[in-house]
Amino acid sequence: MGMPSTAWIAAPFRSKEAFLDALKAPTQPGEHLTVGNPKWSNRDLEPTPVEERTWTWYNLPLYWFSTAFGTAGWNAAASLIAVGLTWRQAFASCILGSFISALVVVGMARPGVRYHIGYPVLCRSVMGMYGSMFFVFIRAIVGTIWFGIQSYYGANLVSVCLRCVFGYKWHNWANALPASADVTSKQLLCFFLVWMIQLPLCFVHPRRIHYVFTIKGLIMPFVTFGFFGWCMAHGAGLSTIDTQNAAGQKAASATTTGWAIMNGINVVMGTLSPMLVNQPDLSRYCKKPRDAGWLQGASVFSAKILIFFLGLAATSSIQGAYGKAYWNMWDLNDAILDHNWTPLARFSIFLVAFSFFFSAVGTNLGANSIPFGADLTGLFPRYLTIRRGQVLCAVLSVALVPWKLIATAQTFITFLGSYSIFMAPLCAVIIVDYAVAKKGNIHVPSLYRGDKGELYWFVGGVNLLGVFAWCGGTVMGMPGLVAAYSPKLVPQAGKDMYKLGWILTFITAAVVYLIGIKIWKPRVYPRGYEDVPGTWEYLCRDGRDGFFDGERDLPVYEGESVEEAVDVQIGEKGKSEA
Repeated sequence: MGMPSTAWIAAPFRSKEAFLDALKAPTQPGEHLTVGNPKWSNRDLEPTPVEERTWTWYNLPLYWFSTAFGTAGWNAAASLIAVGLTWRQAFASCILGSFISALVVVGMARPGVRYHIGYPVLCRSVMGMYGSMFFVFIRAIVGTIWFGIQSYYGANLVSVCLRCVFGYKWHNWANALPASADVTSKQLLCFFLVWMIQLPLCFVHPRRIHYVFTIKGLIMPFVTFGFFGWCMAHGAGLSTIDTQNAAGQKAASATTTGWAIMNGINVVMGTLSPMLVNQPDLSRYCKKPRDAGWLQGASVFSAKILIFFLGLAATSSIQGAYGKAYWNMWDLNDAILDHNWTPLARFSIFLVAFSFFFSAVGTNLGANSIPFGADLTGLFPRYLTIRRGQVLCAVLSVALVPWKLIATAQTFITFLGSYSIFMAPLCAVIIVDYAVAKKGNIHVPSLYRGDKGELYWFVGGVNLLGVFAWCGGTVMGMPGLVAAYSPKLVPQAGKDMYKLGWILTFITAAVVYLIGIKIWKPRVYPRGYEDVPGTWEYLCRDGRDGFFDGERDLPVYEGESVEEAVDVQIGEKGKSEA
């Protein structure tokens, strides 16, 4: 008897076309695109429908509280002290940086909440249909890096939890890795445990994930304040805050207060840069514009300052009692266990470590996983969805060895600062383009049209003015970036420019783009609608959501996309007017 036939295995993929069809983004039965065609759109890229706008007035504020009251916020404050700032300089930096961040958060969220589109689609209106792909790709790369870093934070906290449960058996587990690995066997095992815990959450769509942020936002402030209270009661209080990190204080005295504060602002903005750019991907799910307005800006400002002070004061108090500063949350928890090995202490530290681990997971979803999924969907709409992109982000993050990035405080600070000089100019161009160039008007159907002469085609699919403004801002920070890795190659002036980092690159890009749009007036509306009033946010008033009257009612015929139907209507409109 011959071998059994395996033709049935290959039957679905007998041709290249059949194989690619099998990989295409899935759709629900009877579902079709309402805007654009599959080349530029899929279900996750289209404007969020009304029934999926599930985020309300408290979701984004709680998101920011849950993000701030976590490991990244706690560790960033500590890193400023570790690299030489006094606590007063660090606190001033935090206040100024948080205030600037609050303004940028509201500005970046506005287009998303008004037109219910995510960052990859919004970027098309600013940088062009093809030009936007580069900036989407940049954010995607950083998203994977941050996903790995947050997972590493979570791994260290899980290690603390396991120590609380298993005691010395876990604590004394021998390390089989060399020191050059910058990670221990326990940390590596915990990293993959965290990775496996997070993976199922990557399959949850963003319209439903806000429940995680709500729970985080309610739990984390109580846990953080409780932990702070214990540290103050069992430590030295604030009596030793002026004597922290004597070596760092000496280093800080070598530079002026102004430059030290500017450097601190750059670091604070660096910790928030991913969340600033990500705002449209979250605000698109809000029910009303006010849900992404001043209240979330106030939450950013207050939460960041609170966690900064709590982390600084708690670490100082424990340093006064134990004689050593523990800047990482997991190191601090381990130190408390070393000095208080009691059932009550083990249980309490377990709750604290587990809560901060939960916070790290939530931050990973909102700040890294969802944006990466949106980015990959924007780059490959035919084949990827947000869910598929989130899973891919989790897979790629493992290959980036995040523990190498945060091996030292200086390396971590350098990484944060380098990301800022790329993202700050982009935020500037997006905000100026929306608020000044377009006066808050985005024609949503044009965001899914990639033909020559369309509204957001610009020149060859690229907005050269937007790219030039971004380059102008980025260049201002490049000398300092080089100096951060090779100090001898750059004079002091270049190093000082890097300390200005976020503010310098943001302002430069904004000014360049403002001058550019005054010389070359941008088109606000597509052909056939030049006479429509160019008033502030005209296209999102009265329920338009970026559409002109009648555009959303156009039928979609077989073999014809909505954009073709709209073009026909525009042509007929022009004929009737003639």
